[in-house]
Amino acid sequence: MILQTELTAAEESTIQVIWWIGIVVALVMTAIDVALLIRVIRAARKIDALAARTLTAAGGIAANTAAISNLAATNQVAAALLKNAMPIVRAAEAIEGKLAAVSAFLRRR
Repeated sequence: MILQTELTAAEESTIQVIWWIGIVVALVMTAIDVALLIRVIRAARKIDALAARTLTAAGGIAANTAAISNLAATNQVAAALLKNAMPIVRAAEAIEGKLAAVSAFLRRR
């Protein structure tokens, strides 16, 4: 069985006031949410712009420092070249010494 009761004018007014208060509160909360969302979007755009600039700089740093990983191999090759060049240096010094002796001998004559 369904009971139907008539509301008085005061009760209807009270219900309408409560509904209007609820609608106003919901509207204010929505406005606050929209304002916060706008702030988040602006911050995200700034972060995106800064990330793009950072990415460019990071790419340059990576390109400029890529050769550092090859320095160990370069040092090994340089050490081997130095080791192999030492006999040439000694031979050149020996030739220089002999040429100096020949030059001194020729001056005496």
